[in-house]
Amino acid sequence: MGLRGWLLREAALRPRVLLVACPYGTGARLLAEAEADRRGWPVGASAAEASVMVVCGCPGAELAAAVREVWRAVPVPRALVELPPDVPADRVVAALDDAVRTLGDEPVQWRQAGVLATGTSADDTPMADRGADRDGLKLDRLHVPLGPVLADWPAGLVVETVLQGDVIQEARVRTLPADGTGDAFWTPQPDASPAEARRRTAAARLDGLGRLLGVAGWPAAAADARRLRDRLLADAVDERGRRRCVRFTRRVRRSWVLRWMLRGAGELGPDAPQRLRGDTWDRARRWLDDVEVLTEEDVEALSEERSGPGDGDDVPVDRVLALLPGLLAGAELAVARLIVAGLDPDLDRLPSPARDG
Repeated sequence: MGLRGWLLREAALRPRVLLVACPYGTGARLLAEAEADRRGWPVGASAAEASVMVVCGCPGAELAAAVREVWRAVPVPRALVELPPDVPADRVVAALDDAVRTLGDEPVQWRQAGVLATGTSADDTPMADRGADRDGLKLDRLHVPLGPVLADWPAGLVVETVLQGDVIQEARVRTLPADGTGDAFWTPQPDASPAEARRRTAAARLDGLGRLLGVAGWPAAAADARRLRDRLLADAVDERGRRRCVRFTRRVRRSWVLRWMLRGAGELGPDAPQRLRGDTWDRARRWLDDVEVLTEEDVEALSEERSGPGDGDDVPVDRVLALLPGLLAGAELAVARLIVAGLDPDLDRLPSPARDG
C-alpha cells in the first residue's frame, strides 16, 4: 500500500459532510443526518471544509446548477451522494458506504483532481457598484445571494442581497421551482392519531431548533435536537423520552450566550401573526415550549400561554416569506442567517404556483 493510498483511506474514516436540502427532500435529509451522526461524521458548514456532499431530493434546473457550482468548490478527496426523496434507510447506509470507498480510491481521486484543475468557473463572482453609507461615504455595494445551497438553510430558498460591508442594504426573496411535486413532510397525515400528530409537530420544532442552533454555532445542542427529533419520529414518547426533551429545552433556554445572540434579531410588532411576534429569541422560546407541551402525556395540559399542536402551521408560508425582506434590511450578514433560521419557512407547504417562483 502506497503512502498516498493509506492517507486517503485514513481520511475516509471520518469525513466531513455537506448536506444539500432540495424541495420535498426532507425525509432523505433526515435519514442522511441520522446516519452521518451514527457514524460520527461531522457536518460541514461550507464546501471548502467538506469531503462528502449529500444531495437530498431531486433539485430543479436552477438548484441543480447551484449544486454543480458548489461541488466544484469541494476539495479532493471528495465523494458525491445523491438520494431520491423516497429513499429507504438501508439505501442511505449503502450510499454512504460507497462514498467511503470512493474517498479511499486513489485513481478516482486523481481523476477528481484533474476535473478540479480544468473545470473551475468564475461565472458567479459577486459584482460590486458604489453606494453611500449612513456617514455619506461611498462604499462598495456587493450583490450576494444567500442560498440555495447553504448549511442549515431552507430548501429552495434564495435571498438576493445588496451588501455594504457586512450589512444588508436590500433583500429580495424568491423560491426555486421543484423537480416534480411532493408532500410537505411535516404535515401530519389525515388519518394520523392525535398522539402521532403531536409527536410529528414536536419533531418539526426540534428540526427547526437544530438548524437555528447550528447557525448559532452550538453544534452539540444542534445534534441533540436532531437526535430527539429522530427519536420522536421513530417511537411513541415514553417517560424517558419526555425527560430528555425537558432537559434539552431547559439547557437551551438557560443559555445566556444564545439569548444574547438572538435578542433584538428580526423584531416583529403587533401587526405580525401572534406566533411570529417578538424577536428571534421569543420565537425560539415558543418552539421550546411546544416541544415540552407536545410531548406531555396529557394533552389537556395545554394552556393558552403555551401553544398547542399545529398552531405554527396557521401562519401561511408565503406570509412568512413576505416579511423577510423588511427583517433582513439593515441586519448584519451573520444576524440575517439567524433571522431566517428563526422563522424556518417550510417551502414544501407553499402552493404550487407560489412554489415555482
